[in-house]
Amino acid sequence: MNKLYIMCGIPFAGKTTLANEIVRLKNFTKIDLDGVKIALFGESVEDQQLQKNDWDRIYQQMYTHIQNFLSQEKTVLHDTGNFTRHERSNVRNIANVLGIEAITIYVDTSIEEAKKRLEANRLNKERFDISDQAFLAATAEMEIPDESEKPLVYRWEFPTEEWIKEHII
Repeated sequence: MNKLYIMCGIPFAGKTTLANEIVRLKNFTKIDLDGVKIALFGESVEDQQLQKNDWDRIYQQMYTHIQNFLSQEKTVLHDTGNFTRHERSNVRNIANVLGIEAITIYVDTSIEEAKKRLEANRLNKERFDISDQAFLAATAEMEIPDESEKPLVYRWEFPTEEWIKEHII
């Protein structure tokens, strides 16, 4: 039976790294905000260039992709920050309407560790950079999922493959 996995955590927590490993091991369909943004606006687009209506378009397209793949009986892994309960609820509602189980995965990484990764990324440029201001805003906005969301918690020190085999069905 297909499911929807909803990733959440602060920037540079390791969400995408974990998501990519889950996709590799489980062959799920990954939908991520950055991928949709690039598909709509190109690889060189910067977040600060986008207006509210651009972001609305990105999110609507992302939600449509999630709904379409779930409707095709595929398990979907939604890889974006999902910092707030409201954001996670919006995604969860797509699964609920389709009668599909939604599972939140909280990637629990300290702000200090995430900040180190952000700084390292500025040197190696392995992924998009974000400003210090955006990093601080996102960490302030982060609402850690509570028991009502029944999250699976991945701590950044856990062996990734072992954790996936134990928690992701």
